[in-house]
Amino acid sequence: MKLGVLFSGGKDSVFACRRAMEKNQVACLITMVSKNPDSYMFHTPNVRRTDLQAKAMGIPLLTWPTCGIKETELADLAAAIAAAREIYGIKGIVTGAIESVYQAARVQRICRDLDLWCFNPLWQTNQIDYLRRLLKEGFSIIISGIYAYPFDASWLGAELTEERIQRLEWLQQKYRINPSGEGGELETYVLDGPLFQKRIEIMKASQSYANYRGQFVIEEMQLVGKTGKAIGPEMDRKIPYEGQNRTEMMHKSLCILLVDLCFEKDSLSQYEFVHPIRDTLQKLGYLCNILHYTKVKPQDLANHDKIILCGTGLLDNVYAGHLEFFSWIKDFKKPILGICAGMQVISAVYGGSIVPNQAIGLEEIEVVGGSSLLGEPRQIEGYHLHNYAGTLPEGFLPLAGRIDAVEAFRHAAHPTYGVIFHPEVRNRWILERFANL
Repeated sequence: MKLGVLFSGGKDSVFACRRAMEKNQVACLITMVSKNPDSYMFHTPNVRRTDLQAKAMGIPLLTWPTCGIKETELADLAAAIAAAREIYGIKGIVTGAIESVYQAARVQRICRDLDLWCFNPLWQTNQIDYLRRLLKEGFSIIISGIYAYPFDASWLGAELTEERIQRLEWLQQKYRINPSGEGGELETYVLDGPLFQKRIEIMKASQSYANYRGQFVIEEMQLVGKTGKAIGPEMDRKIPYEGQNRTEMMHKSLCILLVDLCFEKDSLSQYEFVHPIRDTLQKLGYLCNILHYTKVKPQDLANHDKIILCGTGLLDNVYAGHLEFFSWIKDFKKPILGICAGMQVISAVYGGSIVPNQAIGLEEIEVVGGSSLLGEPRQIEGYHLHNYAGTLPEGFLPLAGRIDAVEAFRHAAHPTYGVIFHPEVRNRWILERFANL
């Protein structure tokens, strides 16, 4: 698939580009140049310097001006993405969003309106682990902007090192900052990395700082040759579940199977819709395995204590045309949780329908029935990302929402649950409750 990467020159957009290139073609980089240094949507320090990074990576760059005014700047972004589609033939957009629902939801809406895929391969990743991975894979990164207490001028132009990461980890614990800068605390600029054919050398720079706000401004730089062999991509540590040794890998403790509903096995979407669930459960001490829905066998069902059917991207409803792969759901009497697309599948298998229902972003959810999964009736806020929903099948009880717009349900006799929102983004306690059923 041809993809365009929203590119600021910072670590997140560069690493997202790297992930996109593992199995897809990055046709262009898209840089938004804001007139407003305090843009809500866009990175601004040294954003005019992405041209040299694009040359270093050998990828075409499309730069686009924006007013930088809150919400109004979204029209500029939509125009830039539409131009990239016209010029480079892209089918989707990649972002470096990690936790910002504000930014991710707005890009998702633009892509939906333009009928483009949207991928967020860093979504919900552990920020400290991610920073250390950047170092391990050979990225050279400097701090180009700081915008919050307690960052002082010593951070400006400083290289990201293990010592800096340890300091960020401490600041996260003490002041609740986002160590990767996802909350706007800091910005970065990448000088080198595995994607770079040449590295960037800064020849002249200046900085400004006052009241815990400052920028490191690159004035002159050049491309220079690289010495040594570039570090190759480190594959995510996965349990070798498929093959002859799968039984040997099963742990005696609780083991949860995550069923990937994405359009293809090991797609870029898996980083966004499956890995965050796995990481949350593993942090709680549970063993997880991941299998694409086309690969689930009877032995896999027998070897697991619980199953979670994961969500997919907005344009991805391929699973709905292959319900024959999910006939096992009715016979599986151990706990099942369907998330978004997974809820739709459960509904359809039990005789319900998958119907158009668009929602993107945070919305209030009315919990209407007491349950072990959602607790007592009350209001919660949930992250929605779907074009379709599942109706309430016969034999199921509503747990949240209205009968004609059910947000969560459960089977009356079996521990089979569905939620249309994404608890891995907001309300991770739901995943813990499910694991503890």
